[in-house]
Amino acid sequence: MTRRIVTSIVLLLACAGWVATATSATPAGTVGAFTYRGSVSRVVDGDTLDVRLASGKIERVRLIGIDTPEGVECYSAEATVRTRQLALSKQVVLRGDASQDTRDRYGRLLAYVWIPGGKDLGYQLIAGGYAKVYVYRNAFERLSAYRNAEAGAKGAVAGQWKACGAPVPARVPTPPAPTPSPPAGNCHPSYSPCLPIVGDLDCADIRAMGVAPVRVLGSDPYRLDGDNDGLGCE
Repeated sequence: MTRRIVTSIVLLLACAGWVATATSATPAGTVGAFTYRGSVSRVVDGDTLDVRLASGKIERVRLIGIDTPEGVECYSAEATVRTRQLALSKQVVLRGDASQDTRDRYGRLLAYVWIPGGKDLGYQLIAGGYAKVYVYRNAFERLSAYRNAEAGAKGAVAGQWKACGAPVPARVPTPPAPTPSPPAGNCHPSYSPCLPIVGDLDCADIRAMGVAPVRVLGSDPYRLDGDNDGLGCE
């Protein structure tokens, strides 16, 4: 075997190794198709909980497709209590959604949580009026079922649909208030101090960032000001 042939073979093997390395280095978690089993060790709020997996690892899980009231928002305490009743210390199955990311920008695992009896925790919360349907960027697989559950809860005036009254209409100032100029960088113009421009933030995120409370300057796309007093996440 000549030196030229040996050299060619070495180069081919090196290229193959580089491709394999590059493939294995691709960040995991871009597509959320997975199934894990574990038990719920803590309920953070209505739509966020900690699950101890069979491996012993504890994952913070954000439920896909729902949004529950938080902080001082109407029905926040009830939503958290209901999630505890349904899931705390229970054996659960976590299922990802191929249409969604595996994790959100805060590292929380995005999943449907199936509780004993083969029930979807998110669906149960929506059907009871403890949560609303929430779509982040892409429609999720169970969107149709969740919307049907929400329509049923509204029709029955269940949970927050009764306790919290009619939805607050969008604020339209008269005369129109000047729209604040977007600050430099990635700061959302509707809040002070600076909040990043992302698909969604909740009060737990704001407190984790150490900037609560925040002043709402105009519209409130992140729904942080539950009592409409101009301050969010008090």
